[in-house]
Order: sequence, then C-alpha cells, then structure tokens
Amino acid sequence: MRRRKGFTLIELMIVVVIIGILAALAIPRFMAAAKKAKVSEARTMLKQIYTAAETYYQEIGAFPPCNPADGSGTATPWAFNNASTKNTNWNAVPGLIVDRPSGEPRFTYTITASGASFTATASSANSYDASLQDVSTLSISTDGIIQGGTW
Repeated sequence: MRRRKGFTLIELMIVVVIIGILAALAIPRFMAAAKKAKVSEARTMLKQIYTAAETYYQEIGAFPPCNPADGSGTATPWAFNNASTKNTNWNAVPGLIVDRPSGEPRFTYTITASGASFTATASSANSYDASLQDVSTLSISTDGIIQGGTW
C-alpha cells in the first residue's frame, strides 16, 4: 500500500487556529506601541516649543507674542498647524525657532503667552489620524512639566 504525501485538513485547521491566536495577541500590542510612539512625537514637539520659548524669554524678557488681541483685549492662541487634514504646513511664531515635525503632524500644536507665563498644547481632537481620537490633550507650561496624553 502506498502512503500518500501531504497535509490533512485537520492539520491545516490547527495551523490556521494557531495563526489566529497569535494575531489576536500581537495586533493589539502593536497598535498600542504605535499609539505610544505618536504620543511621544507630541511630547518631543512640546519640549522643543518649551525650550525655544524659554530661550526667547531669557533673551527678550518676555514670552513670544501670540496672535494679536482680537478686539476684546485677549490674545488668541497661536496655532503652529492644523492636524485635521494631512499636510506639512507649519506656521512659525515670529521670533521663536521651532522645527516642524517630520512628515505630517498628527497633533495640532498651539501656544498661548501672557506676560511671564505661557502654555503650549498638543491636541489630537479632529486629527486626521483616527487612532489618536481618544488621546487627551497634552500641555506644557512655564514649569516645563508635560501633562495629559493618556488614553
């Protein structure tokens, strides 16, 4: 009697089940690692904005001006970019040297300055990157401590 070569259907089904289990474990971990890397980009940008603003403050004696008062006497936040669409636009604050992120920014970065204090934020609200919709807004202020960025 000749022995047949090949795989049985049961052997193939076992392999498919094993691959399914491995994928069920690996994909969520990969997605979490990718989200963590994207939030890390925002933290790095906020630190860069903070360093540039502090340097400006040491040289000039005040934080960089934001958008001029809107008629009500309050200055509006300066938006470096708008992350609601994929773009590489970067609006530099006059007198503040901050390099834009490589690629399309996933967060909208803004800065608000008033006298001897400032706050820079990185918001994922309305981001074109849907995986960031549940990330809270990150902010850094005059004390240099980053807050937020959890999901």
